[in-house]
Amino acid sequence: MARTPRPILDAAAGNVLAMIALHQDRPCPTNAEIIDWTGVPRRRLKAYLQSLVERGVIEIEYRDPEPSRRRMRAPGMPWTGWTRRGNSC
Repeated sequence: MARTPRPILDAAAGNVLAMIALHQDRPCPTNAEIIDWTGVPRRRLKAYLQSLVERGVIEIEYRDPEPSRRRMRAPGMPWTGWTRRGNSC
């Protein structure tokens, strides 16, 4: 299976940062919203978000052991609200 070129993923990271900024004081974006904004396939979304965390592009915090409640931010910026909907991760 071919891997997605890094420049495309970096462009999608800019979309994630814009989406996070628009969700400040609102619930964290759902997986469906992130997929719509970035074009990252659902089966790769978790790994993609983790890669952004590992590269220091975003921070994600989980409320429960089951990662259905999360919030996000760009480093040093305000957090989004906690997700309200189940099945968001």
